[in-house]
Order: sequence, then structure tokens, then C-alpha cells
Amino acid sequence: EAGSDAHSNAKKHARAIIHIDLDCFYAQVEMVAEPELRDKPLGIQQKNIIVTCNYPARARGVGKLQRLKSAFEACPELVIRNGSDLKRYREASEKILSQLKTFTPRVERLGLDEFFLDVTDVLRAPPEGLDLEDEELFGANEGFAPHLYR
Repeated sequence: EAGSDAHSNAKKHARAIIHIDLDCFYAQVEMVAEPELRDKPLGIQQKNIIVTCNYPARARGVGKLQRLKSAFEACPELVIRNGSDLKRYREASEKILSQLKTFTPRVERLGLDEFFLDVTDVLRAPPEGLDLEDEELFGANEGFAPHLYR
């Protein structure tokens, strides 16, 4: 029971912190802006390197911090978006931060794509309607990696 574990751990530990790290964040921002890119290998370029790429690109051998020439050798059909202007990424990060603050006001951001949420109070006194036993929220969700650091 993941929910009850979270509740009991909040009682044992001084703070309960959730760490959110958005993988391939710049690529995700581009895919939201251009949904047709979702299934295409996509790389985000800054200077002469790929700073991040989506999963279809990774499946074809493209990696983060790879030189552009090498990325095209691995994946000639790679679609490139220029990631030099951070404005859209900053705006997307602000929107995410704003949404996270609706859950708890205790949110810290690291860079544009990592967030730390102090949910101690939420676990000690869950808001009405939040079921800590809900497997869909706290259990076997694909894409979530539960870790307890002591």
C-alpha cells in the first residue's frame, strides 16, 4: 500500500519531499508547441551540440550533449529545433511551478526542469478528497520512480 507507506513515513520523518525531474524538458516544450513532432526523432540544439532529445531520437542512437554531426550520423532523419532562446522554456517552467504550487506552497525549483515539493503538511493532514491509498495516484504509475531517502 504505497499511500499508507507515504502516510506512515511522514509521521516518522521530519519532512516529506517529492523531487520532480522532467526528462527531455526542452524537447517536451517543443512537442507541445508542435504536436506533429511527438513521434519523430527530435533534438534540441544549442551551439553545435544536442542538449537534449526525445525518446524516438534516443531509440535511434542520439544522446544528450552529443555533437550535431555525430547525432546526424546516428539518425539522419533527426529533426532539429534551436534551443538557444530560453524564453519558451522559462515560460513553460513557470506554468509548471504555478501548477505545483496549487498542491503545496512549499516548492523550490532547480534550473528549469527540476522541482522539490515539501508535502509534509499534505501527508499529515490530507486535503479533503485526497486518498493516500489511491493506487492510481501513489502506486504503480508508469513514469514515476518512488524513492525513499533516509
